[in-house]
Amino acid sequence: MILEMQRRLLPALAVLAAATASALAAHGQSKETKFSIDDLQVRITQADRNAAGGAVRIPPHPNYANTQVGIAARNEAIQSRTAVAATSTEDVVGNGWTLSPGDVHYQGGMVVQQAVSHAVYVNPGGACTIASCWGNPEGFLTDLSNSDFIHLLDEYTGATGNRRYTVGTRAVLTDALPSNTLYYSDLLAILHNLVMKTGEAGYGNIYHLFLPPGVDTCFDPPYTTECYSPDNLATYYFCAYHDDATFTDLGLHVVFTVEPWQGASGCVDSPTGAPNGQLADSTDSSLGHETFETISDPDDAGWLNHFNDYLYYTEIADECQFVGSDGYASDPTFRINGKLYRVQSIYSNRKHACAISPGDF
Repeated sequence: MILEMQRRLLPALAVLAAATASALAAHGQSKETKFSIDDLQVRITQADRNAAGGAVRIPPHPNYANTQVGIAARNEAIQSRTAVAATSTEDVVGNGWTLSPGDVHYQGGMVVQQAVSHAVYVNPGGACTIASCWGNPEGFLTDLSNSDFIHLLDEYTGATGNRRYTVGTRAVLTDALPSNTLYYSDLLAILHNLVMKTGEAGYGNIYHLFLPPGVDTCFDPPYTTECYSPDNLATYYFCAYHDDATFTDLGLHVVFTVEPWQGASGCVDSPTGAPNGQLADSTDSSLGHETFETISDPDDAGWLNHFNDYLYYTEIADECQFVGSDGYASDPTFRINGKLYRVQSIYSNRKHACAISPGDF
C-alpha cells in the first residue's frame, strides 16, 4: 500500500514541477519554500494515537468542495440551517444589530487577538518540496501578517495592533504512511506529537497541516464518507477545514486547520490569471479562508451568521466564496504586503460586504 501511494504521487509531482518552474525562476526559492535540517521532525507513536482517541473535540467547520457531493452537502446544510433559523424567537427585522443579511453575529465565545502560525507538512518519503506541492504558504502568512488585509479582523477581535499574527515553527513528517487516507484521529496524533515536544498550544498558536498530492483525509466514524478524496468522487466532500481539540493527557488546547493538496479539481482555482501560479494561489486562498475563520471563530462560538436563512451558521470567509461562469472560484487579485495574490475576500460587518481591506471602498 505504501509503495502504491508513492507511485501515485510521482505523476502528480511531475506535473507540478512543470507548472511551477516558471514561477520559481521568476521569484527564486527562499527559506520559506525549502525544507531545512532545523525543521522539527514529527514521529507518531502509539501514545500519540491513544491521546488522539481520548481528545475532547468539537465538530470541524468544513470548506465544501465544488463537487457533486460537496454541493449537495452545502445545500443540505442550508436546508437544516433554514429549519433552525425558523425556530429563532429573535426579531430579525429592526433588532438594531442585524443590519444586513450577510452580517455575522458574535456568539459569546473566544476570538484570537494574536497568534503564531506553525506550518506542518506531511511529506512521506520527502517526495515533495514546499514549492512544488504547496507554493509558498509561509510566505503568504508572513505577507498576510504585514498587510492591511489582516486588519479586516480588527472589528471581530477588538485588537488593532500590527503584526499580531506571525509565523513560527515549521514541522515535517517524512515517515511512510500506513495508507493514502489520513483520518481525523491521525491528524490529531500528528498534532499531539508536535505539541508534546514544543508545548506551543492554546489560542496563541495555530497549526496548519498541509497534505501532499495523493493523500486523502476523512472524518472519523461515523462520518468516514465525508472526505477530501479526489480519487473517490462519492466521498469528495470538502477542500479544507478548521477545528480545535484538547489533549486531556497534556492539558493542552490546540487550534488548527487542515489543508489538503489544493491542485485537485473541485478545489483548485482557475489556471489563468494567477500571479503566483494556479497551485500556489489556490493553496493561499484556502489557507487564508481557514486562517480568517480560525481567528474569528476558533471554537464554533465566535462570529457566525445567526439569522439569515441561506447564510445561517456561515463564517466570514464562507460568505465570500463565489463561482464564476467557468466553474472556478471568482477571487479578486490584489496586493498583500505589496505582493500580488489571487485569493478570496472576507466579509466585513462594517461594510456589509466582502472586502480586501478595511479601507478598500
